[in-house]
Amino acid sequence: MIVRAALPLLVEIGPSVTTLQIARAAGISEPTIFRAFADKDEVLLACLDEATKPENVLIELEAIDKEAGLEERLTNLIDVIRLQGERTGAIMNAVRLAAPSKRRERSSLSDEEIRRLSESRTASHQRIHSAVCSVLEPDEARLRQPVTDIATIVIGIVMSLGRARRMAGDMGITTKQLEDLIMNGIVK
Repeated sequence: MIVRAALPLLVEIGPSVTTLQIARAAGISEPTIFRAFADKDEVLLACLDEATKPENVLIELEAIDKEAGLEERLTNLIDVIRLQGERTGAIMNAVRLAAPSKRRERSSLSDEEIRRLSESRTASHQRIHSAVCSVLEPDEARLRQPVTDIATIVIGIVMSLGRARRMAGDMGITTKQLEDLIMNGIVK
């Protein structure tokens, strides 16, 4: 409940969000936060863990209507991935800025922790990649590249732009432009 209430505040306000603001959004008193978390940094790290769970984006990807036309599905797909990239990018920045001392450097991790982290990231990516493929598969016969390759390209481009939200927003890149670029390439 606390983490779910904090996520939109972190995206909107950033690292200067206060525990009082989080408590109000969660409908609890501020001291209640400190029964569950030692300090604000722990709340932020829990938010990062929650924001990077693949389940959040998988639910949205699975909700895309497979009966819709390719252009509509691609637009919805781009919106889902871009929004996830924006959320995780904003939360990652907030955590880095607000809790730099709590961040664990890779060199401080054991070989087993590094292996588990790598496996977890790989499994998350594979689940998302598979969900993107399933959105594109109804039109596989009309695609110039294999669905798996297109899914990799779409995820790479859109997630990167989502995480660099401010830069992409300043450049005025819209979902429609991305959909058009992916559907039609760059040649007239």
